[in-house]
Amino acid sequence: MSELSSHIGVVMRHRPGLRERKKQQTRDRIIDVALRLCDEQGFDATTVEQIADEADVSPRTVNRYFDSKEAIVIAPIEGFGYALADALRVQPVTGDEMQALLDAFLAVVDQIIESDAPVPFRWFQQMQRITRDSVAVRALSMESADTKTRAMTEVLAQRLQLPEEHLTVRLIAGTWHSIVRVGMECEFEAESDFAGCTAPATARLLADNVQAAFHEFRRVCCGSGVASPTSETAASAR
Repeated sequence: MSELSSHIGVVMRHRPGLRERKKQQTRDRIIDVALRLCDEQGFDATTVEQIADEADVSPRTVNRYFDSKEAIVIAPIEGFGYALADALRVQPVTGDEMQALLDAFLAVVDQIIESDAPVPFRWFQQMQRITRDSVAVRALSMESADTKTRAMTEVLAQRLQLPEEHLTVRLIAGTWHSIVRVGMECEFEAESDFAGCTAPATARLLADNVQAAFHEFRRVCCGSGVASPTSETAASAR
């Protein structure tokens, strides 16, 4: 069997049925409504009943999909985690898993820019604003990052041929989470190495910010001797 045929076979085996697709559509509608309401009127002021009413489902249905309002708000992390896992799975194994994670991340962002899928970028913008204003959501977001991106960690462990709980896997995954968090929350500019903590306005800026944070991490922490793109730009300007 050719590589292409094998890939198509895997896709076909994992293609969800009608029931699964309808369940995913309901879940996405709940997330979309909850993020909009919590962003517009505040997390604490938004009730599960309001979310259910606007999503055209019952409160019981909302609770069947999500344990809490906080879980709905951070749901985009899980969707992105699955997409990142798929993109990481096809990256070449070179011994540099941090670079593979960056390349996979950029591939997913390109997909979001092109088709607003698998996770609409506005969800991340809304999630960031809500998280910034809610201590409860922020705490759950930090606590559940590993769980929400378990698919990515599984692929990473497979590539390294190590157990998921191995220290190496955990260090790489934890470091990657930190780099992405900085990129999602902080804006880098050419005029300085760091401008401030404001969420990026576009998916392209998000990709640029994460890439800048990645290079800065390597420059400062890994002794790679590779200057960040923003530092190089600033130096050439002087």
